[in-house]
Parts: sequence; C-alpha cells; structure tokens
Amino acid sequence: MKRSAWFALVLALISASATSVAQVQDEATLADNKIHLEFMPYLIAPGMGGDVTVNGTTETLNASAGDVLSHLQFGFMARTGISYNRLFVGTDTVYMGLGGANDAVDVGFDQWAAELLGGYRVHPRISLLGGVRYNSLSANLKFKGPLESNIRGSQVWWDPFFGAVGNIPLGKKLSASTRFDIGGFGAGSQIAVNAEPLLNYQFTRRFMGTVGWKFLYQDYVNKGQAFEYDVLTQGPVLGLAIRW
Repeated sequence: MKRSAWFALVLALISASATSVAQVQDEATLADNKIHLEFMPYLIAPGMGGDVTVNGTTETLNASAGDVLSHLQFGFMARTGISYNRLFVGTDTVYMGLGGANDAVDVGFDQWAAELLGGYRVHPRISLLGGVRYNSLSANLKFKGPLESNIRGSQVWWDPFFGAVGNIPLGKKLSASTRFDIGGFGAGSQIAVNAEPLLNYQFTRRFMGTVGWKFLYQDYVNKGQAFEYDVLTQGPVLGLAIRW
C-alpha cells in the first residue's frame, strides 16, 4: 500500500468516533428554577465510506466498525450538560488512541473531538441549538525495511453548526428523539451534517439509557496541504445518562 494510502486510512479511522447525543430534558424541569446536571458516558461502533486526499493523492475508504474497533488501544467518550428551565449548554468529548502494525509499517495515531453547544427549548418537544465542533487528528507512521522512514502529520479544524432536537414520548418511560444539525459553512468543513435518531429509556429519575444511530458527514478541505476529508461516518450509539 502507498504511504499516502496508509496516511489516509489512519486519518479516516481516528475521525470515525466523533459523536454527540441529543439533549433530552425532563418536562418537569422546564420551569422549576433549578440547575440540573447530566453526565453521560457512551460508546459508538462506527463505520465509514468516502474519499480522503493526502498530498494530492485520493484514496477511497470503506471501513467497517470491526476495522475501526480492532485498532482501538484506548478511548474515552462522554457528554456533560447543564440546564436551567428552558436553557441548556453541553459538551461532548472524544479521545481515541489507535494503532497497528504489519511487516511494512507501524501506525500510531491520536484523535480529539470536542463539541460545545447551547440551546433553548421552544416547546416541550422541540429544542433549538447551536455551537462549535473541534476536530484534531494526528498520525505517526514508521515504515520498515531498506527505505525506513518516519512520517508525521496532523489536521485541526473547527465547525460551527446549528440545528434542532425533537422529542416524542412513546410511553411512561420510553421516548424517541432526533437531532439534526448542519455546519461548517467554509469556516472549517465546506459542509458538515449530523443526524442522530435515538430511543431513550428512563430507568429511574436519575438514570436514562440511550440507544440509536449516528450519521456524520464532513467535507473538509485544506488546499495549502492538498488535504481533503470527504467521508460519511455512521454507526450504533449506546449510552447511560446520570442526572442530578
């Protein structure tokens, strides 16, 4: 495999974990004049398809969730939230350290993704939100053999976004929610589209389970470095929210 192809694969794999879970707020807290906190660790099993261009060379990607998770060495994913009546702010932080090796190359890479958002619940079932999504990718490739060499690379960009969340009760404890947002606008990505249909189950007043699917499309271009990331990432999401 060409060196540019290895680098493209690394960058695609480490960006596959970026996610954000929709804000789901109990209707009883909409006007209680209290501050409420939420912490939610979660997992995502992502796959992706698209094209990555490195140094002007384009490679087509088609990586399954198994391909990504088989290279995972360490990862951390969690969301936090603060709400007061109809107002809310939140963060979503992801770190993944991936690696692998064969007879030709040792690959190591790190990825940070962080989202900061705020919003307002205009209706018990509808919230509007906006924020910014930070992406940082770095890779280290050590090629073996007579042409032994070391290649390092990184990309960093910010995507502003805005969107909405809709919630539909399906029973006393079960609800469905969908988040959709669009961003980038050339400030980071040319376009970034995020969609998250979820099912939520309220085990107790403090604990809620979430399961669903994540879709994230990003088209980021860095013309100065002849780099482009044009990829759709998607996969199942599973989380457990704790509220105070």
